[in-house]
Amino acid sequence: MIETVNDAAPSAHGERVYFPALDGLRFIAFLMVYLFHDGISQAVVGRVTGKAVARALRENGGYGVQLFFILSGFLITTLLVREESRYGGVALRAFWIRRILRIWPLYYWIVVLGFFVLPGIDGLWGTAGYAQTLKTHLAAFLVFLGNWSMALVNPIPHDWLSVLWSVCVEEQFYLLVPLLIAFVPRGGRVPLVCLVMAASIAYRAYCARTYGSQLMIVFNSFSQFDTLLSGVLLALVQRPSADRPRLAWALAILQWPLYAATIWLFSQERLGQLGPWHRTWDFVFVWLCGAGIVAVAVHGRGWLANALAYPRLVYLGKISYGLYMYHEIAIWIRHRIEHRLPWFPNKDELLSIAFLALVIAMAAASYQFYERRFLELKSRWTRVPSRPV
Repeated sequence: MIETVNDAAPSAHGERVYFPALDGLRFIAFLMVYLFHDGISQAVVGRVTGKAVARALRENGGYGVQLFFILSGFLITTLLVREESRYGGVALRAFWIRRILRIWPLYYWIVVLGFFVLPGIDGLWGTAGYAQTLKTHLAAFLVFLGNWSMALVNPIPHDWLSVLWSVCVEEQFYLLVPLLIAFVPRGGRVPLVCLVMAASIAYRAYCARTYGSQLMIVFNSFSQFDTLLSGVLLALVQRPSADRPRLAWALAILQWPLYAATIWLFSQERLGQLGPWHRTWDFVFVWLCGAGIVAVAVHGRGWLANALAYPRLVYLGKISYGLYMYHEIAIWIRHRIEHRLPWFPNKDELLSIAFLALVIAMAAASYQFYERRFLELKSRWTRVPSRPV
């Protein structure tokens, strides 16, 4: 049986499967990426947390994407396993339609903005560089293969589009993971997932030895699959309800070493970049810590689970897809206007607050007036209710 949090009245489809604390964790993942992209300057973060912490967040915050991957693998698999438990199988077509309604509307809106609108505002229309970007990347991003054009050719020169690489990886993953539940017998799933994870690690080791650039590691779907599958594995090995008190007790003991290991790991200089060994295995250490944090957030009883389930944090996690997709646009706006503003006291700090607020406002408006229209259509294809719209 899978752990559920009944956040609303049961529907015709059965009890809702929803973990509010994981929405809070989604916002933490976004915030890591936002700091990595200098949404709040390292100087401002340093004045609040100290220079060492600011450096670690700036260098290693990009691993917030790996946390998104772990969460996706865990939540998707949890819902699929619950669907199988209730109905005796999974409806592949319904699953893919739900994913389309969640991912495609905002994704293609950013594609339109990033390839056609923002370059015009930036004065790039008609330039050779703009023509080359369209030729190299547009077709790939239209079919969710943009991460491969970035890995095999060159990174896209516009940050407002480069964030889409991780969505491409997840969309490719969404084609595969329901097949695991639909066609692999229960007893074979964990061994198969472990085998594919081992193959992904071995392939990343090959890339680390063969390529001097990080492109074939970071943007390569196959080298990211062990991270995505760590969330799948966590969902598959969840224990029956009768074991929950013992699991909560064990997590209460293990959570503190986990926090210490996570802090130590993310304090390392240039995580995942210093030599083939680090470029291979640092990703494993990240998903080990990340999966452990997810387990504590879902099954633990303590300050972390309670903090992540704080309602305002949960709301920010609910709109985290928009936060992630819009944040580089907000950073671009700031870069365009901040040098034109006169000096005033605490300028950097106030601009950091103002533009984080802008990202939140953009994501909230997008969710309320655009994404929600599509999310409400998911009910026709929902067999196991998850987060309420």
